[in-house]
Parts: sequence; C-alpha cells; structure tokens
Amino acid sequence: MTRRVLIGATVLGLGGIRTHLTLLCKTLQRHQIETVVFATGSHWDDETLAGLRSPFTTFVMPPNAARSRKLLSAIYCRLTWPVLMPRQAASLYCISPGGSQLLLHRLKPAGAVSVNHEIVAPPSPDSIAGQCASMLDASVANSKKVAEQMRSYWPNKPIRSIPFLTSDRPFESPAGRRHPGGSDLLRVIYLGRLVEQKRPDELVRRWQAITALPGVGPARLDVYGYDPDGKMSASLRSLISSLRLSESVHLRGEYALSELPGILDAADVVVLPSLWEGLPLVLVEAMLRGVPFVATAAGGTGELGENNPDVIVTETDWSAFEAGVAEMGRRIRAGRIDPVRLHDWAEERYGYDKVSRMWLDCLTGPHEFFRGGSEPRATVEERRELPVA
Repeated sequence: MTRRVLIGATVLGLGGIRTHLTLLCKTLQRHQIETVVFATGSHWDDETLAGLRSPFTTFVMPPNAARSRKLLSAIYCRLTWPVLMPRQAASLYCISPGGSQLLLHRLKPAGAVSVNHEIVAPPSPDSIAGQCASMLDASVANSKKVAEQMRSYWPNKPIRSIPFLTSDRPFESPAGRRHPGGSDLLRVIYLGRLVEQKRPDELVRRWQAITALPGVGPARLDVYGYDPDGKMSASLRSLISSLRLSESVHLRGEYALSELPGILDAADVVVLPSLWEGLPLVLVEAMLRGVPFVATAAGGTGELGENNPDVIVTETDWSAFEAGVAEMGRRIRAGRIDPVRLHDWAEERYGYDKVSRMWLDCLTGPHEFFRGGSEPRATVEERRELPVA
C-alpha cells in the first residue's frame, strides 16, 4: 500500500471544514501516513497551519501575496502543481469542489483514486461542483440522504457516506451535568456560521415569543459562530437592541475549536433552525458531550434523530421548530434527558474510533473501501471501475 494521501481544497475554509481537515491531518500523522495538502488559498490562521506541519504533512499553496488574488493564485497553481505533484499516492481527496480539483484530478499519480467529498447537498450535474463530482473516480457524502441523492445523478459511480471527524480521540461519558429545574435559567446556545439559511436572525427575532412558551422560560440565548461578511452580525446586534433583548440574548461571535468544550459544558441545549444543511458537525459535537439539541430536518440532520430519544428533529417550518424547543424545555426540566445515553448513541455512530477508521480505509485503501460500499444502488459489476492500483 502507498502510504501517501493527497488532499485538494479550493480554499482551506473555516467552520466544519477546518475542524474536519485539521483532525484528518492529525489522524493521518498518527498513523505515519504522508499527506500533501494542495490549496489555492487559506482562511486558517498561521498558528493552525504551523501546528499541522510535520515530517508527514506538507502544505502546497501560493505565497500570501497571491492568495487573495484569484488570477495570481490560479496562475501559481497551474505552474507549480505539475512540478510538485508526488509520483505515487493512494488517493486524491477533494473537498470544496472547484476548477482546481479538476486540475488536481488530471495531475494525480497513475493508480491514485480521486475522491470527491460533498459536504452539503448534491450539486446539479451541470454546475462546476457537479462536473467535478462526475469526473472524479468516487464520491463521499456526509450523510446517507445526500449519498442517495448523488446516486440518482451518478448511479454507476462508487459512492459512500462518511461523517466529518469531530475529535481526535473517543469521548468519555459525561458525568454530573447540570439539571435545571422548573424555575432555573435554561441555557440555550446557537452554534454555527452566521448565515441566512441557518436563520439565527429569526431565532433572535422570535426569542421573546419562544421564552413565553410553557417549559422554555426563563431562558438565555448565546449565539456563537463565524460571520463570513459581517452582515448577519450587524443584523443581530440591531435586533437585540431594538427588541431590548440585551439581558436574554448575547452575541458571542466566532469561537476557537479549543473553546468548544467549555461552551458546551455551559449549555443545556443546542438549537439549529437551518433551512438546508449537510450533516451539522456542531450537533454531533454536542451529543458526544451529552448535550441535547433541537434542529430542523435539513439535509442529513434527520439521521441524528433516528432512535435517539434525547434530541428533537422537526420539520423546517418555523412553528414546528418552536414547538420542538418548547417540548425539549419540558423534557429537560422534567429530567427526561439522559446525557450518558445520548453520548453513547453518538459515540457508537459518529465517534472517533468508527469515523477515523472509515476515513483511513477510504483514503489509504480506496479500491477495497469503495468496492465494499454500503447501501449501493448499482451492483459492483455495474459501478464504474476505479483506476488500477
């Protein structure tokens, strides 16, 4: 087996992508698998990049002066990537589809399997992301639902579902979590990018009405998340001021991965009223720490509620979401949420041991991994042949 993996990212993004890729690089390092990361740019801070560089992990990116200019970045990559491409690799793993991924696919070593990773919804076949998914040898989706949708576009392509990595180790069962009584403050947190489709603005706008529902109030909402352009943060600050919510709603802003354990330890419930999603990493992270959630069934989120009595997944209709928050408030205050049971449910399905093994198998032994794909629509004989190893 060739102990080298190539990773292609149009841009090293923030949020769940940063969490997953940093943990993936650390996992590959732990198993002494050489990793070469090709990217056209990066939103990561220097400390994150420096912490990942090692004898096993190399980053190939344009210089800082060129990364912010698309044309210069593209020219740099087209001139340097053919020279810097290793001659052998087990796989080329492409996340954040784009034109650069197609370039890497053409340059990849003979026998390497190119893997497209779809983290949200399946792209339309005529989009750039769709063309990328069509041309690459195999695909991974974050959720079973998205994987099945992708098979409807490409029925003969090897496709499997693997969740994002959420940690670099198994989590211990939570112990001694706070149990708020009927008159205690219910600590509610929103975790996620501050973008329109996740509806943090509607959450703040309706907060007074939500806290008036039986079982919810008294309650406080803390909003955590990265704002790509600053517009949502400005809107939230305006709403908090105009609705006089400064005592019950706090805008906390972006958080570092190292801060997440403390944030979740101080929460009673996580809420995520998205209109569309992939498989939200923050919800898995919450469950692993024994924190319940209320979320809408966007993308693959519904899978997180299967046979899971300690979370609530609602329709995307806003009234259904509010009813879900009220029901969760009643369950929490009545002591009907079991944090150990919730942790065990998440650890079994999304914990480090299982998910890291799947990623290692996918990237270091892709031929065997995709031949053994789960819930395939096409038979092995009908699926596209992978490159010869």
